Amino acid sequence: MLYHHHIARILHYSGISALARRLLVQKGCYILNFHGVNREHYPNLPPLAQTGFRVAEFEAILLWLQKRFAFLTPEEALSGQKSGVLLTFDDGKQNNYTNARPLLEKYEAPAIFFISTQHVLDPDNWLHFVKSRALTGWDSLEEIPDDAAADLYRGLSAEQVRLCAEHPLITVAAHTVSHPLLTTCDDRNLKQEVSESKATLEELGGKRVDWFAYPNGVYDRRVMKAVKNAGYKGAFAVIPQKLGQAQFEIPRVDISFSHSYYLDAKLSGLFLKPIRTLKGSPE
Repeated sequence: MLYHHHIARILHYSGISALARRLLVQKGCYILNFHGVNREHYPNLPPLAQTGFRVAEFEAILLWLQKRFAFLTPEEALSGQKSGVLLTFDDGKQNNYTNARPLLEKYEAPAIFFISTQHVLDPDNWLHFVKSRALTGWDSLEEIPDDAAADLYRGLSAEQVRLCAEHPLITVAAHTVSHPLLTTCDDRNLKQEVSESKATLEELGGKRVDWFAYPNGVYDRRVMKAVKNAGYKGAFAVIPQKLGQAQFEIPRVDISFSHSYYLDAKLSGLFLKPIRTLKGSPE
């Protein structure tokens, strides 16, 4: 029901979403999940080849949020002491730094960048699903122009990771090495994915990396234990499985559209409860 645009419009234009938000979201926070932010729309490419918001769309989201929520740091969001929203970005694309960062600065919005390190060590060694999506719009990866590759597909460089770690609004966090489904990894590969990504980011950024996000939000008890044993303070999912370790299954809200009626309904409290407890689990 939540994703039915007609229902979202009714809730928005009737004022029900806004009223519900005032009643249901007075205390608590939402942790929002984004991925890429592209400089422009490419009319000759299919949607799958250019996933992510355009800069103008992402700014519209930030403007909408600014009028209704406080932008929180990770510490504020997870302490349960303040209400608002925390922004997170998965995968670690270069466009998070080149396109999203200036808008984070403009709106003074803190964010966590969950970074997969495979395409940091080699920004042109794109993650497996990034390659697959790119090939829906191009016959080969070699024919993709450099400016489009940088805007749509390339990973953060090592230097950009360092700059992110130094940035007052950005928290660098881990998202594995190669973005596998961790539940399908054997114990050795699981440990490598969660530990090496942490070590690489700490070496590049010169700061401790405390937070982790499960690729595709998929995890189980074995994965959660491996992440905890790797030395992280907590881990972010999408829909928590409630396995008894709330700090390692922190819920997030995927944001898929920039329409005001969509945001109004999704963050109204009618469908998704905000985080209220100190450990970051929903009521």
